[in-house]
Amino acid sequence: MLSSEELLARARSKAFGHDSELNDLITAALDATDDSHEIGRLLVARALSLQGRGDATEPALAAQAAATHSRAAGDLPIAAFASSMAAVFLDQTGELHNAMEHAVDALIMLSDVEVDEVEAVRASLAVSGFFMRLGAFDLAVEVGRRAFDGACLVEGVPADLVAFSFGYIAAEGGHVTTDEQVRRFRLDHATDAASHLRDRGCDPVARDLLASGLFGEIDLANGVLPDSAGLAASEPLYDDAAPDLVAWHRSVRGMAALSNGDPMLAIELLDVAIPGLEASSDNHCLVRAIEQRGRAHAALGAFDDAYADASRLATMTRHWHLDQIGELAGQVARRAELERASSAWQHTAQKLADDIDSDPTTGVRSRRWLDRVLDEIEREDGTAWALMFDLDRFKIINDTYGHHVGDEVLARFGTLLHAAAGTSTAIARFGGEEFVVIIRSVAGDVEAGTNFAEQIRLSTATHDWESIAPGIDLTVSCGVASGPRSEIKQLLVSADDALLDAKRLGRNRVSHAADTLDRAEIRWPAPAPT
Repeated sequence: MLSSEELLARARSKAFGHDSELNDLITAALDATDDSHEIGRLLVARALSLQGRGDATEPALAAQAAATHSRAAGDLPIAAFASSMAAVFLDQTGELHNAMEHAVDALIMLSDVEVDEVEAVRASLAVSGFFMRLGAFDLAVEVGRRAFDGACLVEGVPADLVAFSFGYIAAEGGHVTTDEQVRRFRLDHATDAASHLRDRGCDPVARDLLASGLFGEIDLANGVLPDSAGLAASEPLYDDAAPDLVAWHRSVRGMAALSNGDPMLAIELLDVAIPGLEASSDNHCLVRAIEQRGRAHAALGAFDDAYADASRLATMTRHWHLDQIGELAGQVARRAELERASSAWQHTAQKLADDIDSDPTTGVRSRRWLDRVLDEIEREDGTAWALMFDLDRFKIINDTYGHHVGDEVLARFGTLLHAAAGTSTAIARFGGEEFVVIIRSVAGDVEAGTNFAEQIRLSTATHDWESIAPGIDLTVSCGVASGPRSEIKQLLVSADDALLDAKRLGRNRVSHAADTLDRAEIRWPAPAPT
């Protein structure tokens, strides 16, 4: 049986083509191991072997699972690469929010990996592709260039794949901009990548098909007549190339044919290419292909067909606008630009991560962040306090004053928690009106959790809530538990049980877990108190 490294290398070597046996080999290897390190690498191989086949659902699932296993095994470079792939594939399946989270995770992990790491090059390239799809081309080209430069220097990286992907991103950036200086800058990058493929490509698919397609894209973006004959000469390689690449190359040939005055050939090629572009979710190229086919129909006098393409194009772009993809891309690009003015590009990822990890209503950390921190605390030595807070009769506030007032109350309570917190305190909104506080115990301070809980209870009871709305009177109940950090999730279950006791005893009180670890049933996530 082949090792995970051999299967991963085989998947990478077939990035532009087919290997019908590979998935069966990967499945057999996965069935034969329970080691997270091995599983992570095998799942990366699976994601790579499934890419370029149209539907991105399966490679997305494989990449997400790979990131989880690799991170658990401490294999940070592979975990970063897997997260970056997950971002790209999830974006293709329409799960933009999840895709953004994985892209941010990848960038954060990359900040802890040396730039000349093989997997760092691959991860940078995948994240570059993700930002390209969002339309954030400045960031996409910058990160993609890092990947391309690294691929030319580091052994073990598929330089052809990196060169093509970066060249495609840069060329697409040249198509979309109206700034002539920016266009030249991006197309210079694309030319570097195309020249690398032509002069140093490892196989005919790279040297001929990919290089010719990129040079064709560059000519189209520059308004120069492409070499249609040279593009057509690569057609015999279609059987050896991945379907997504074939669809893209056909679209370039179709657009080149139109530029060279052959609208009939353009329609013939684009008719075949467009379904493949749709299947691969290559929206930037798809828009250009439909627009060019409409021009070809009009050139032949087929105005009904031209109108159909124009209508479809308008519908597509309108849907993108409604989904706010363009706005999100602009936010990412602006945020990246602001961060680059004062710090390394990784800080852009940290800012995005802070946004995702924060609860927008209260300003404290989110449940997503809490789950990750609990995993970290479990691996620490020492003891900790787990506190579960619940605002008493909060539903009455929402029902009486409206949710906008309820949100203000939640935000104010989050401020009270922050004001009392120390450097060893973690605060997160657990859900609804529940909040979790974790305090890492300091030697000799045996009352830290109790004191914090009582301080919050008293400050809540005496706070001027009527400054928000007349008649508001608010109290809070809390459950407290303490014990080893390695049992932090069980401690939260105990704190949650203690919170239920505080509620049953009349609210506005702090209740301690009688026995924080001796539980008949360990549950996480803990259920919300009623």
